[in-house]
Amino acid sequence: MNTLFLRYLTEMQNKGRLKFYENHSLSLVSTFGIGGRARVFVMPRDEECFKDTVRLASICGRYIVIGNASNLLFDDRGFCGTVISTVKLRSLELLLSPRSREEGIVFEGCRERRIIKASCGVMLPALSAFALKNGIKGFEGLCSIPATVGGALCLNAGAYGTEISDMLVAYEVFFPQNDEKRLIISDKKEFSYRKSSVGKQGETVLYAYFLAQKGDEAQIRERIEKNKAFRQASQPIGERSAGSYFKRPNESEGLPDFRGKSAGEIIDICGLKGTAVGEAQISRKHGNFLINKSGKATACEVLALAERVKKAVYKRTRIRLKEEVEFIHRLGKGR
Repeated sequence: MNTLFLRYLTEMQNKGRLKFYENHSLSLVSTFGIGGRARVFVMPRDEECFKDTVRLASICGRYIVIGNASNLLFDDRGFCGTVISTVKLRSLELLLSPRSREEGIVFEGCRERRIIKASCGVMLPALSAFALKNGIKGFEGLCSIPATVGGALCLNAGAYGTEISDMLVAYEVFFPQNDEKRLIISDKKEFSYRKSSVGKQGETVLYAYFLAQKGDEAQIRERIEKNKAFRQASQPIGERSAGSYFKRPNESEGLPDFRGKSAGEIIDICGLKGTAVGEAQISRKHGNFLINKSGKATACEVLALAERVKKAVYKRTRIRLKEEVEFIHRLGKGR
């Protein structure tokens, strides 16, 4: 590790502003429970420390920023660089009036009297619970997604007919290349199904601003409980996984009998539930969940199982499944 970077991390850790580990197992931070060791793993505790850590890491070599790692599959060989986690950045507040230039722009742009401001590391269930507590509607579908706000914006995460971009007004990002913080007003054109333009230019999310529209608290609670019950009944809760592994296919793709069906339904129809490669297995409860059934599965086994599923599904349906889960190579994304 770069000596100056190590000195900085040590100094900030001594001040209580971050926690870092060398040679840290990524299986400990992944919901899949899979992954080798990262050269450095860092958890900043405040915005300024987070920005400085990202900026210095970008200068010193390879780095990635992660949230809850609930949609990631780490390489068995680990990551040859710095992994920066946002999970300690959890500020969440209801703004009734602007206190800064950025907040003023947000209030002016959406003409609302109330805004939810969430740090990038806030978990979506916490955001949903905060909205319920304050009688705010629109976040019920996020109640069971084990992702952070920052990661969810990059993927436009959603469930039960809700996407995180639905209530988004604006977001703040940091560009380490030029040490610049920028407020971006949300544009619906930037977001589509499990896809967004956020993070595509090397920027990382700092905060997100959401509309805080009043709703009926009893109805909000009822919808949340209904969503939680459905998840409990239909998904392999308690198993190590990264959630839905494949995206929902385009409705115009494939043979007519399979169009409009979800990836899980298609995998089930193809008789693939329970199929395994080593310790990686397709859940018997939900076809679109690839699980680490014993806690000892490897990334290679998961990738091999995913390829087997894609080939079998294409042969039967002429549908090419596309991964929703992102594989993080030891040398970085997309390698």
